[in-house]
Amino acid sequence: MRALAAADRDVDFDAIYVGHVARLVRLAALLGAEDPEDVAQEAFCRLYAARARVREPELVAYLNRIVVNEVRSRARRHHTAVGKRHLVGTAESSPGPTAERTAVLAEMARLPQRQREALVLRYWLDLPFDQVAEAMGVATGTARSQVSRGLKALAVALDEEEA
Repeated sequence: MRALAAADRDVDFDAIYVGHVARLVRLAALLGAEDPEDVAQEAFCRLYAARARVREPELVAYLNRIVVNEVRSRARRHHTAVGKRHLVGTAESSPGPTAERTAVLAEMARLPQRQREALVLRYWLDLPFDQVAEAMGVATGTARSQVSRGLKALAVALDEEEA
């Protein structure tokens, strides 16, 4: 009987994976992850390990939170590695976006991490401010201000680019 219950949970997990993997890969990419597939995979690994503790209605929010935290963590590690790159003596290469249609994404990449997170969660996932705040681990007012500041910065950057 116990093996059957575990098998049922695995079937549910398979359905959750199939239903959300593409969305989480896109979310990680929009948040600026260099390896969005790995971030999404890590989110599902962590969900699988915690599947007994996480209730069904919280799964999507839990996955969103894992992706946001993982992208944030990887960005910190990358920033630290870049800061110490001069110690290793490697050549730096950073290809930039070239197509006009990627102008918004290019400007999004220049935003501070928290503003980019807030904008992606609010407008790409179409989450209300309270869920944006929950995914970011901040107060609702902070999420609102990050969205506002991000939108203002994007408007200024895109207006300057057009001129």
